[in-house]
Amino acid sequence: MSRSTRKIVRAGTMVSQIGISVLVPIFLCVYAGVWIDGKLGTGYWTIILMVLGIMAAFRNIYRLTKGFYAKDKKKEDAELKYLEDLKKGNLP
Repeated sequence: MSRSTRKIVRAGTMVSQIGISVLVPIFLCVYAGVWIDGKLGTGYWTIILMVLGIMAAFRNIYRLTKGFYAKDKKKEDAELKYLEDLKKGNLP
């Protein structure tokens, strides 16, 4: 498999993972909220658990993408440090 093909497959996998990591907690929490509201005769558990599911989904996205972009961030930080040192005249 060529390098460009691997990058495409990796990006597609990341998109799939993000989609699943967003949909599953939201749907499970909404389903649980509807079930609890049906059993108790209330109307607020669905909203509470939906908000909880959305927060869990954003946490999942953050954790997945943090590792994906760590290498790029390290390179960018090194470049910014080099530019700062260059401005200060610390480099030969």
